[in-house]
Amino acid sequence: MTLANEISSVIRQDAKVHVAPLVARNGAGPGELACGVFETQEAEAIAIAEYFAPKWFSSERAGQPENKRSSFAVLARTRTQIPEIELALRSANIPVEVLGVGGLIHVAEVADVISLLRIVTDPESGAALMRHLTGPRLNLGAADIAALGRYSRSLSDKSRENSKTFIAKIAAGNPLQEEADDQFSGSIIESLDEIAEADKGAFTQIGYTRLTNFAADLRRLRSRAGGPLVDLICEIEDYLALDVEVLLRDGTQNGRRHLDRFIDEAAKFARGGGTVSEFLTWLDVASDEEGGLKSGAPEIRRDVVQILTVHNAKGAEWDVVAVPGLAKEIFPNKGKERDSWLSNEKHIPFPLRGDNHELPSIDISQCTSNTEVSKKLKEFEGECDKQKLTEEIRLGYVAVTRARTHLICTTSRWRDRKTALDPSALYASVLEVAKNHGGIILSEYELEDGAVNPKLENPKSEMWPRDPLGIRRKEFDEANALVRQSAPHDLAHAEEADDQSWIRDAHALINEMKTSKERASVFLPPRLSVSTLVALSENPEELALSIRRPMPRPQDEYSRRGTVFHLWVERYFGQATLFDEDDLDPIDQLEPDQTLEALKASWLSSEWGTRHPHAVEVPFETIIAGVLVRGRIDAVYKNGDHYEVIDWKTGSKKLGESAAIQLAMYRLAWAKLEGVDVTKVSAGFHYVPTGITDRPSDLQSEQDLIDLVEKH
Repeated sequence: MTLANEISSVIRQDAKVHVAPLVARNGAGPGELACGVFETQEAEAIAIAEYFAPKWFSSERAGQPENKRSSFAVLARTRTQIPEIELALRSANIPVEVLGVGGLIHVAEVADVISLLRIVTDPESGAALMRHLTGPRLNLGAADIAALGRYSRSLSDKSRENSKTFIAKIAAGNPLQEEADDQFSGSIIESLDEIAEADKGAFTQIGYTRLTNFAADLRRLRSRAGGPLVDLICEIEDYLALDVEVLLRDGTQNGRRHLDRFIDEAAKFARGGGTVSEFLTWLDVASDEEGGLKSGAPEIRRDVVQILTVHNAKGAEWDVVAVPGLAKEIFPNKGKERDSWLSNEKHIPFPLRGDNHELPSIDISQCTSNTEVSKKLKEFEGECDKQKLTEEIRLGYVAVTRARTHLICTTSRWRDRKTALDPSALYASVLEVAKNHGGIILSEYELEDGAVNPKLENPKSEMWPRDPLGIRRKEFDEANALVRQSAPHDLAHAEEADDQSWIRDAHALINEMKTSKERASVFLPPRLSVSTLVALSENPEELALSIRRPMPRPQDEYSRRGTVFHLWVERYFGQATLFDEDDLDPIDQLEPDQTLEALKASWLSSEWGTRHPHAVEVPFETIIAGVLVRGRIDAVYKNGDHYEVIDWKTGSKKLGESAAIQLAMYRLAWAKLEGVDVTKVSAGFHYVPTGITDRPSDLQSEQDLIDLVEKH
């Protein structure tokens, strides 16, 4: 608080309205302030991780309930600082969550998905292709990449030679259409379409196999590109096996958080009808414009260290906070452009803004010469620079006031440039308060004469191709060898097995039965379908057994017919999408005596057959008590400002009360997707064979659903 008042004193001096200094609340104890100047960004990031680690792993914190544990955050001025800090925290085995769309797209698994999206939609995405070719999925070496490049150039050269003949044909008359389509194609991505025709001898055997398999996968993914955006992203996730990758890395509860949030952002974007290419453009804007995609106050989590920009931290507080990068030109940020509407077209003219009384103004009506106008303009630009510095100081004030008990402020001399940076005025304020009030000074690194950036003297090096298993390679190879060396059992003399083997088997079965009767802890998976949520309410013990020992679920003729009916309704309204396994509804059991044509006729004669839906087959993913619930809404109808969610049931038997959880989940999901209050959404089951629509009046609330999950 002392630091916050020190920083804000500059603002208070020039403030048009009196602002009183902060005063500690009654009973508030002393806080801890630490600071340090380090040699490099890497050393700065490691220092933050070392400051966090003893507090994160303390026995006192471990013994507290999760909702009472201290919260941690890193508040960066620019997103370029985030990767280094994230790496340092992960290296210290501290889980991390990067908040904000701009930061999210740089997370490894999300960046992999985005790269595939670019490859699928843009033949010229060479950088995205290179990321994938050298990534863990393909992991090609230099020889295979060079061979692919040569093959691509050979196709391009051949195309240019053919174009000479093609031009001659134009002069003589109309060429064949297929010849016209084959001209001017020469990107590496396009050459993958013809990789099967390439000289195998130019590639390594494993490299050629991986490229041909990738070409087939790429064709399959391209066939999905015209469908819903979220479906394409899910297809790419499956192709990259990211589910397994992130769960192994971060554990069952936190592994998918970045992917799930990315899908959530994609679903929101898709609601506006945007294409894949438009979505990628939107992501580019999110990456380039630091403050362009602001969100509300973040949801505080206590199971991860949250990394975000200071802009996105407004309105939130954490117990332990780090503010890195307090260097000149970084924080306060000088920026690439002036915040003047006269010289920067991105800014709204100050006179048109509601806060114009707080902004610099210019009046040239009394000027009688160009010299006077130029002087006024120069003064105005100077006022704009001063205003920008004031805003940066306010941002520094926001950053340090996000911490409840512990605050560490850092900077480094060397960053990604040839010249060193001195600590900023903000850091000077931090250092002064730390010295005068018993703060911790971790480092005061000073530059030596003639010092150069260590990155220039000792650039980082890596082996390439990179082994995706890293230090786990030895264990993996040993386990793999054991599996391959195990010989198949010879069953030729199975009938000669002695009685003892039967007795051992019987004992094993008896022990298994005893064990199955004992209550054991079974954790819910991090992702649930809506039908699983219903099963959790109906029979949690049976669900637990199926989670511990999952069995394939057969789909008989009648269930398949129900799925076909849903697809028919979807196509009837001309909005076909992709289904996956989680979308199939085991609650909806079709009766044997109903044919598909009878179902169609019954539905067409119902009230829904003549109404046009607002939306059909809407996929959704939402978080309930930390668990991702995924499903698909059959149809949504709109009447004024009210929505009604309808689920088609191809059986005539009325479902029990627990099935209403399905409707409650659909209602809540649609309210979140549409951004409306849940009271504006109703829901019902329509039983197609009988034409009856059942609208339960007492659907569970969001809190009821949260209680259901937390109870189990």
